[in-house]
Amino acid sequence: MSTTICNPSSPNPGLAMTLAATAYCTDPVTTLNNLNNGWTAVWVATTDINGNIAFIAYNGSSQYVVAIRGSLLNFSWQAFDNWFVQDLNVYKQTAWIYPASDAQPMISQGSSDGLNDLSQLVSATGQTIYQYLAANAIGNDISIGVVGHSLGGNLATVFAPWLLYQLQQNKLTPPALFPVLTFAAPTAGNQAFAEAYDKSFPASWRYYNEIDLVPMASDSLRSAEQLYSPAPEASSIETTYGKVTVTLQKAIGLIADSIDISELHYGSYYAQTNQSNGSIALNTSKTLNPVDTSKPLIEQWFDQVASQHVQSTYLSFFGLSPVTCAST
Repeated sequence: MSTTICNPSSPNPGLAMTLAATAYCTDPVTTLNNLNNGWTAVWVATTDINGNIAFIAYNGSSQYVVAIRGSLLNFSWQAFDNWFVQDLNVYKQTAWIYPASDAQPMISQGSSDGLNDLSQLVSATGQTIYQYLAANAIGNDISIGVVGHSLGGNLATVFAPWLLYQLQQNKLTPPALFPVLTFAAPTAGNQAFAEAYDKSFPASWRYYNEIDLVPMASDSLRSAEQLYSPAPEASSIETTYGKVTVTLQKAIGLIADSIDISELHYGSYYAQTNQSNGSIALNTSKTLNPVDTSKPLIEQWFDQVASQHVQSTYLSFFGLSPVTCAST
């Protein structure tokens, strides 16, 4: 019998992370078939929109899962710096309207843009994700789940409530079980958004490596200033931020300062979801991975960032091997 990513009270993070990792593959259909785990890709986007893409997996009987691809697996200072302006675009915030609320939920502009892209993806038959699930899951006692790693996890936390809202607006009864499992996800919205999300998705779990930098953006980025002591320490590495040479620790602090200023401007402060339930810390021993010590210190530091964040590391936390993408 095919497994599910969760039953009403017990998540299956290994399977959810496997599906999230498969979202990085250009051919999720063949990749899932090769895994032979009872799941098949039943809806696949024909192409990405602005780098955002997803697919729908089905276990053949009781559950559909939307798996959203992440990004930024090749780390450098330039990529990290640009990430806050491009993929996440946390300096700008926009109102969350699915639904709107007097509590004034807001999300980052980057999360809003990513959601808009995901909502417009179509398969070869011209169906959107919403259209496929409305036609196949609703009324058939089939649960819907959403998973993602990295930026995919960030987008999962906005896509799931958007999908729920669309079903309700069209007077379709959502499934009783609507799980969301994210891995290494940076926060998408403010406190009001997080509270609304937590209320809507009691079957939700957020998994994060305690020394993975990515989940620290944007609500706890200052924690990254102290990562990876004693080797190598950000305080001993120099980099160029703008036209000034500073330590990497200081540069991270300057980005955190700029996020603080933007939050103050909006009167809206980023907060992670799963605040009272479902936040699961991984690698609590803070074990570092080997890196090439012949490289410059800044490359060693970002190699450690990458090794703590990649899909294979998260799969290993659940005793699983890396997902091998099928060649195309």
